Amino acid sequence: MFCEKFGIQHNFSAPRILQQNGVVERKNRALEEIGRTLLNETNLPKYFWADAVNTACYVLNRVLIKPILKKTPYELFKGIKSIISHFRVFGCKCFILNNGKDNPSKFDSKTNEGIFLGYSSQSHAYRAYNKRTMLIEETVHITFDETNQKI
Repeated sequence: MFCEKFGIQHNFSAPRILQQNGVVERKNRALEEIGRTLLNETNLPKYFWADAVNTACYVLNRVLIKPILKKTPYELFKGIKSIISHFRVFGCKCFILNNGKDNPSKFDSKTNEGIFLGYSSQSHAYRAYNKRTMLIEETVHITFDETNQKI
């Protein structure tokens, strides 16, 4: 109805036939391969696969340069150069500041150990798995230990 009204010819591709959409399938495969590599290199469990693929996508959009335009996808979308100085090693040990969330006593640690999982899509924060609470948190109050990458 909508397509006919505006003279748009709507074509469908056959379901589960990967060859009909090569560009998207190659991009999906690249993200899947990078995500698998991130998980295997850090010995993280498979249930962190979504964070690995999310991080792969975040990084690729900011570092891959389109050859013809000589710009990154982020640059094309936002119109400004991407800053990559905040990049960290996926899966590295990190320490998350407990800034009064749990009312620690005077001699309790002010940080919780965590695993760096990526970057927030909503703000300029990092995503980390808090080992004590067993939750994924988004925070800017985080310190990284990128020396020991195997967890």
